[in-house]
Amino acid sequence: MTTPNAPAPSQKGIDIRDAISILSTRAKDGGNDQQRDVSSVSDDMKRMGQTLDISGDDVAASSPAVDDKEEERHQAMKRERERRADEIRSQLKSMGVVDLLGMIFRAQHERVATYKLFEEGLSTILASGNISNYPTLCAKVTASFSVLSDTINTVKSSFTINDGAQQKQPNKKDITNAISQLQKSEGEKLNLTAALHLERLRLRNSQLEKEMSLVDDGNGSASADRTVELLKDGIRTLERKIGSVVEEINEVLEELRCVAADESEE
Repeated sequence: MTTPNAPAPSQKGIDIRDAISILSTRAKDGGNDQQRDVSSVSDDMKRMGQTLDISGDDVAASSPAVDDKEEERHQAMKRERERRADEIRSQLKSMGVVDLLGMIFRAQHERVATYKLFEEGLSTILASGNISNYPTLCAKVTASFSVLSDTINTVKSSFTINDGAQQKQPNKKDITNAISQLQKSEGEKLNLTAALHLERLRLRNSQLEKEMSLVDDGNGSASADRTVELLKDGIRTLERKIGSVVEEINEVLEELRCVAADESEE
């Protein structure tokens, strides 16, 4: 699909190249900015972090080369995250199934809140045409998703530890498989959401171009009309796909809730 050209800045058009660059940079960095904003994540989960790609497969990465000092800082942060994850993993050993699954349910609740923040932020940007707020939005949600994803992965790893504290946990294989499916579906949902955002940005650009054409010569371009309709079709397709993935996520969560309920009764 051909990307419409962005209108002049004076018309408050959104430069799609800027949007793609922002999404690609967020994906490359994985939210590992030195001043990451994880204020929307609970205290229990702020100590974890993981690289998570929020861009679709069709977004090309174009980040500048990282110098030696930056690479050293990145590696130091990575080692610190691994150390904290090991520390928390050790604490989780003494927790029972209900408490462990409770952490997953809380993380999922915060994921929903983060998606709401993401959508509200994009809607504001689309309404104003001000792309300058998009980097902050992407940084915030990337940091939150990163922390929440690693929280769930760390909980999952605790079910695979075969020491005395874990031997009494029921259906460990079923639980870990369900959590793996949850993470896979959430990753798919996030990639689809990023693709949806780009299509919505492109649609806004096309609509602005069409409005400008009407002002300039009083006639709308047939090509612009076709582009708008194609973008709307693409958006509807992505929304349907996201809806299907959400159903899969809810099914997995229901399965885990049943496990937690059965364990609580014993």
